[in-house]
Amino acid sequence: MKKALQLAVFVLSVSLLTSCGKTTTINSNMELTGKWQLESIVQENDTIKKPALQKGAFEVSLNFKEKGELEGTSSTNYLTGFYETAQQNTIQLGGGGTERTETSWGNLFVNALPSVNMYDLKPNKLVLYYDNNSALIFARAQ
Repeated sequence: MKKALQLAVFVLSVSLLTSCGKTTTINSNMELTGKWQLESIVQENDTIKKPALQKGAFEVSLNFKEKGELEGTSSTNYLTGFYETAQQNTIQLGGGGTERTETSWGNLFVNALPSVNMYDLKPNKLVLYYDNNSALIFARAQ
């Protein structure tokens, strides 16, 4: 009886430990959730820093919500859509938004979004990769 109890505790412990390893994507999503502001864009090894905010323009941001919902703003438009992550930090974004003319900063962002296919989370930084060596670099919004 005592051996059976020890075996049951061992099996339960191993089960709990291995099941934690299988939830990587869920944990990544939880860290991904929240609001992020675009700080810079890297294109062909050239880094473009966020310009001063123009009068009447929005901060370029994405808000990853639970259950795959996505909201955001470009320089002049509101965005809504979805996101889905998978193993090896792949990500798919989709959706649409209003259609006001963008600033050049907003155009860079809006044109890159459909090509985003991978992401990387760092302390208070989110990097969305697109078109091979290009990236959108975000800081977590307070």
